[in-house]
Amino acid sequence: MIPTGRFKIPQPITRRTFSRDLACASAAVLISRQPARSNEKESVVALVQGSQRPAAIDTAIESLGGIDCQGKDVLIKGSFNSPHPFPATTHPETLTRIVSILKKKNCGAITLIERSGMGNAGEIWRKLGTVELARHLKIRLLSLDDLPPGEWLAEELPDSHWKKGVEVPRLLRQDIVLIQICNLKTHRFGGHFSASLKNSIGLIAKYSHSGPRYNYMAELHSSPDQRLMIAEVNQLFRPQFLLMDAIQVFTKGGPESGEVAEPGVVAASSDPVALDAVGLSLLRFHSEAPQQMRAPVFDEDQLKRAAELGLGAKSADQIRLETGDRPSDNVALRIKAMLSQSAEENKR
Repeated sequence: MIPTGRFKIPQPITRRTFSRDLACASAAVLISRQPARSNEKESVVALVQGSQRPAAIDTAIESLGGIDCQGKDVLIKGSFNSPHPFPATTHPETLTRIVSILKKKNCGAITLIERSGMGNAGEIWRKLGTVELARHLKIRLLSLDDLPPGEWLAEELPDSHWKKGVEVPRLLRQDIVLIQICNLKTHRFGGHFSASLKNSIGLIAKYSHSGPRYNYMAELHSSPDQRLMIAEVNQLFRPQFLLMDAIQVFTKGGPESGEVAEPGVVAASSDPVALDAVGLSLLRFHSEAPQQMRAPVFDEDQLKRAAELGLGAKSADQIRLETGDRPSDNVALRIKAMLSQSAEENKR
């Protein structure tokens, strides 16, 4: 059995409230210990409570049937927005474990990619020791900050809130396996929270590479529609596998520093909306949500817009939580209550 991490419910959630929410949740989100099965209307999220990161990652990936990458080159999008340690950036143990699993599947070349928001990705990797780690793991590093102009493609994103569309790396249009490793944290610069959908912003250009110089990130962070724009970018790529490292999270502040809580959770899915809904529920359990994060989970701007665009689960009853032991079941029941509370409120 995987050792448990700490999981504390904050004071605002009373026993009476929790019991009520759990009762109304019974039919809304499935919890299963059976192997993940295909269902086009059901998004599976593997959920593991365990403070031992490598074992928790192994269990989460096995619960989803592994990662299909044999013979294919792999791009890993981690979280390296700043030169600050986990939970601001990807934990070295997480990257190491994912690379080990991929190599056992006989994949092709593995490349870690990033376009950082608080500096140059290459310099951030140097400060964090990621350059040495990549050398040890025998993987490539590709800083999108340094990608030549000819390696970017303009995407218009019609019917979105982006005025000029965005630019994405040409390599994302190749036959590759894209894997995303995200952290979980609040985001004080207008995103409200950061998980897999927000992490994808590191896959688009900061500045335009043709015509007059245009700052896409300045547009994003100055827009009242920032959270909708975050979701809209995710139409341009779909990772085959997403892993959320929520062993520790930021519950206030973020994305580079803040108040830390310890859910002791690793979650994985192929559905970014379902995964982020689970992540937002975890954040709420570990802190009193600020005003901008108190709406029902599926009414949160990022998730609501992503669901509208068909990027994943549209409601709690489309999510199945895959667990493998009692500690994970306990966490899943709490998440189930939170998601179902949202579903019930939406029906009123």
